[in-house]
Amino acid sequence: MTQSGIAPSLIFHGGSIITLDDDTNPEAMAILGDKIVAIGTEADLMSLSGTKTRHIDLAGRTLIPGMIDNHTHYMLAGLDSPEVGVRVNIAQCRSIAEQLDMIGAKAAALEPGAWVITSCMYRGPLAEGRFPNRHDLDQVATDNPVYVFQSGKNIIVNSVALEMAGIGADTPDPTDPEGHIVRDEQGIPTGHLIAGAADLARSRWWARDGLPPKMWDFPYYDEETLIQALEAQGRIYHACGIVGVRDMGLAPHELSAYQAAKRQGRLPVRVDAVLGLPARYLPTEEIERRIRDYFGPRTGFGDQWLRIAGLKLVVQNDGWWAYSPDKLRRIVMLANTLGWSLAFHVSSGDAPDATELVLDILEEADRENPVSGRYFSFEHGLGLRRPEHIARIGALGLVVAANPLLSHFGAGRTVAMHSAIGGTRITKTRPSDAHAAAAADWGLPLRAWLDAGLLVTGGTDNPAVVYDPAQPLKGMHVAVTGQTLAGVLTPGQQATRMEALRMWTVNNARAMGQEDTRGSLRVGKLADLVVLSGDFMGCSDDEFAEMLVDVTVINGEVVFERGST
Repeated sequence: MTQSGIAPSLIFHGGSIITLDDDTNPEAMAILGDKIVAIGTEADLMSLSGTKTRHIDLAGRTLIPGMIDNHTHYMLAGLDSPEVGVRVNIAQCRSIAEQLDMIGAKAAALEPGAWVITSCMYRGPLAEGRFPNRHDLDQVATDNPVYVFQSGKNIIVNSVALEMAGIGADTPDPTDPEGHIVRDEQGIPTGHLIAGAADLARSRWWARDGLPPKMWDFPYYDEETLIQALEAQGRIYHACGIVGVRDMGLAPHELSAYQAAKRQGRLPVRVDAVLGLPARYLPTEEIERRIRDYFGPRTGFGDQWLRIAGLKLVVQNDGWWAYSPDKLRRIVMLANTLGWSLAFHVSSGDAPDATELVLDILEEADRENPVSGRYFSFEHGLGLRRPEHIARIGALGLVVAANPLLSHFGAGRTVAMHSAIGGTRITKTRPSDAHAAAAADWGLPLRAWLDAGLLVTGGTDNPAVVYDPAQPLKGMHVAVTGQTLAGVLTPGQQATRMEALRMWTVNNARAMGQEDTRGSLRVGKLADLVVLSGDFMGCSDDEFAEMLVDVTVINGEVVFERGST
């Protein structure tokens, strides 16, 4: 037995170990400090044990690298937590009635005039087959403005909030950025504000309070609340085997909260912070000035816990343009010249014109400062189906950041609420057939991307969809089976189980420029790993969907163990 001072702190043995590093099937793995120090036979590694070494018998279970989510709004998700207490969490409410019960209870507990803010709505279909409107919200909140976060671009508000935004029957639909004020037969706003119309309301509310615009969401919270949000959501990530995320579209004060959390030892998972330009709220010249004059940390700055991963740009949302082609081109050219990596939300559905525009601009930018190898990304991958577009993505070396779980739920809403979506124009133009619309909006041709040699990564867009510790591999299961709430949208376009695992681990590490330290199990790499409750490769698809996370280790420390208190 080795002296305890230099002996491994953890040894895993007795099950399947998928390293994703080579084709070997090791029997055991040892950890010392924050690193993997040995992988080999059980006998050899057990001989390294010291008096303080903990042995974890896998008992036939599977050890995998810790999983990484390519696209989250981590801080935003944490603010939805009941533990933090600043929002009404309606993310799992599958009916308007449930939503109203929770919103009404919150309004009753607040002083008149205080905002009632909700989480994102449930991304699947609602029982009533429609969305709530201001009349519904007015019934439960007459003296408080209500802000329902329908999705990242669309909101639903009550009459008080509409009045505060100065939006009424005479307010025209905005054109820069594009948007739509949903109206009833008399032309009165229903409370549903689409894309640029939601931006118009937010900009007016911020102006009332003297606050600057930010990329996502509306309310501002103090630093301690933001850190508590990170801690709360971090516990959910731990229970789902998530050891690292990208947080997409952060404002400066949110990045400051991340830095404070790290200093205080309160950052539960590794974070690649993608900064958000509030480009749709500001003139092109002002955006260019901010990019040019910015003197803070840039792409790649940071350490293994918190680093800057570039800038995010939203091009189009369901057919609604966030800004003009000229504005997009000027922003991309300048940011690329200055060395920023860029993440593009090209569209939320079928939008070949947006994809064409982004590729044209990137090919021009590439001639000035090569893009390949800098991990520019096409977020969600939605609408990326044309072979010529896939080939151009490959030539530029872009990452495709797929979110299968988002497609799973979104497709169900598209089919079941086809008429309501058309009536509100959440999607600007769409096929008349509901199933064709679901395939156009949410289909993911994973097989075509993978066969073309693209770097495809996996994630969720959490909190647009929520993590469920009872089904932590649900998104991976969707990638493998293609199953959504509307059936299989893209037959024959699924990933293999091992390809899916790579999407959530080593591919994400590579896309973050960190494949030397993360994403696979190799001696010398960071000790981020997960024990699954069963045989990852040997179980059925149904068993795969229900597999649990039993243990999560980050930086060599057990941060979650199922069944422990």
